[in-house]
Amino acid sequence: MRKLVVKEWMTLDGIIDADTMDEWWNPYDSAERQALITEGYMGCDGYLLGRVTYELLAPTWARLEDHYLGGLAGKLRSIPKYVVSSTLKHADWGTVTIINGNVVEAIAQVKQQAGTYIVLDGSATLARALMDADLIDEYRFLVLPYIMGTGKRFFNEETPTTRLKLVNTQTLPLGVVALTYQPNKA
Repeated sequence: MRKLVVKEWMTLDGIIDADTMDEWWNPYDSAERQALITEGYMGCDGYLLGRVTYELLAPTWARLEDHYLGGLAGKLRSIPKYVVSSTLKHADWGTVTIINGNVVEAIAQVKQQAGTYIVLDGSATLARALMDADLIDEYRFLVLPYIMGTGKRFFNEETPTTRLKLVNTQTLPLGVVALTYQPNKA
C-alpha cells in the first residue's frame, strides 16, 4: 500500500500563489533546498495533481531533458501521473490517468496499489478534499521566511480540522524551514 504525501511550498503566512513565486520563492533558493526537493520526488512512484497545477507544470517539465536537475525531469516523466479534472480530456506528459467522478474513491484505489508514495503537488482544493476523507498520510511543507499578506492560501476557512504530529524539521539556508507532519490519530 502506498502513502499519499502532500508537498507544499508556502510563505510563513501560508500563501502558495504561483503567480507571486518570483517574489517569495526564488530569492530563497539554495543547493540544500534543491537537494531536498529532488530527494522528495525521486523517492515517489506516483504524482497526483489537480488540473490547474498540471496545466501549469506539464508544458515545461514534459519538454525538459531527462537529466535535468539530476534526473528529476526523467523521473517525473516516467512515473504514473494522476490528474483530477472534470474538464481535461487529454494529457501529454508520459503516463497520465485523468480522474473524474468519485475522486476520493479513485485516490483510495490508487493508494491500495503496491509501491512507495504518491506526491500530491500544489492543488490546495484537492488536498483539502483528501484531508476531509482522511486519505493523506504525510505533509511536507517548505516554509519561507516571507509574509505576503494576500494571495491564495493553502489553509483557508474550508480546511477541515486536522490534528498533526511533527515528525521531522530541518532548517535550510536563508531561513527556509522544512517541516514534516503526519496525521495524529490519537
